Amino acid sequence: MQALLEAEGTTPGRRERLAGAYNKGYQAYALTYRICTASAQEASSRYLAEGEQLARTIAARYGG
Repeated sequence: MQALLEAEGTTPGRRERLAGAYNKGYQAYALTYRICTASAQEASSRYLAEGEQLARTIAARYGG
């Protein structure tokens, strides 16, 4: 998240929106998965895979 804020947080408002969105997602995940279960680990793996794919797609389309 820190790297994203440094790269994309060009204004204080933008940084605040990015950090707020991250925190909201983190809190929602924490409410859904209160303990580390097999389904929590699976969800985490899927989020990571989706993030990797998004990063590849964005980099391929827009450079990076």
